[in-house]
Amino acid sequence: MLINTKDQITTTQATLIVWNTIIGVGILMSPREIATKVGTPDGWISVLLGGFIALLAGYILAKLSQRFPGQTFYQYSQIVAGKFLGKVHGFILIIYYTFFAGYEVRGMGELIHMYLLQNTPIEVIIIAFISVVTYITVEGANPIARICEFFFPVIFIIILVLCAFSFGDFELDNVRPVLGDGVMPVLKGVQSTALSMGGFDVMLLFTAFMKEPNKAVKATLLGIGLIIPVYTLIVVVSFGVLTVDDIQTLTWPMVEVSKSIELPGGFFERFELLLLILWVITIYTTVICYYYVASLGLGQLFQKDHKKFVYGLLPVIYIIAMYPDNLNSVFKFGNYLGYAAMGIVGIMPSYFLIIAKIRRKGLGKN
Repeated sequence: MLINTKDQITTTQATLIVWNTIIGVGILMSPREIATKVGTPDGWISVLLGGFIALLAGYILAKLSQRFPGQTFYQYSQIVAGKFLGKVHGFILIIYYTFFAGYEVRGMGELIHMYLLQNTPIEVIIIAFISVVTYITVEGANPIARICEFFFPVIFIIILVLCAFSFGDFELDNVRPVLGDGVMPVLKGVQSTALSMGGFDVMLLFTAFMKEPNKAVKATLLGIGLIIPVYTLIVVVSFGVLTVDDIQTLTWPMVEVSKSIELPGGFFERFELLLLILWVITIYTTVICYYYVASLGLGQLFQKDHKKFVYGLLPVIYIIAMYPDNLNSVFKFGNYLGYAAMGIVGIMPSYFLIIAKIRRKGLGKN
């Protein structure tokens, strides 16, 4: 595949694509999931350990993609493992990306329906959102990269503002003692970070669009590295303002945290609206990246323009988003995707890299 010059992205843009794709649903769901699994105030340690594992997986994934500059996983997988097995793995990845996009869309719809548009059917919310996502997805890699570049400071500033104002209700005793129940509860919480740390796997595709593909490792690790302190801060603030027991009973802990923020004189109220704005933006950037790499994969496997598959996947993503019966089913759906992420992101790039080195496929270095 020859990459059009207009589709090329810089190293900084690749870093921000990773950052924006990861942040998604996990920014609101991760405190509850971690509190449920860990059951102690040490959830933030689980995030750090999960982040370290993500860095290791991201390194392997980026090293694999660097061996095949200008090619996506859908293309070089057929070189490494043969056409049949390569296409099978490509379809597995497409299914994963499509289901993840549907999950993210449903999560957005549930929260907006609960807090902003109670009288609007969730189907209408989801259809409107997917339509806006489709508008940018058909344009290709570079417009998506510029969207991520534009929204990064907005998301980052809103997170810092919300966390800074939340410290007024922060109780240090809520996050102590450290390792009071040993290491085992912390290790149980690491699995919960798999879903919230997922997203850097899009570099299996976006590396092909980089002007300097030899910097894919740098972009991937930096993108993951920037998200680890953000998630750690969110978990610490949630645990400090609320308690571990309270968080386990709340659907959206960070929304409750933002509701507790009060400024003197009533200068600004309803901070949860600021959080909901943040939520919609993060879901938007995450979904467009997953939507694009899924449609691009279909386009490359069938040797057609990806734009046709963008429109073809639209009803599929809608059906996936609407499949869970209720919010509990959505959470279970997310857990299954977390397990899939560990297998697809943690294992598949590893054995493809080993096979590529054994068979001497691709470049040793760029």
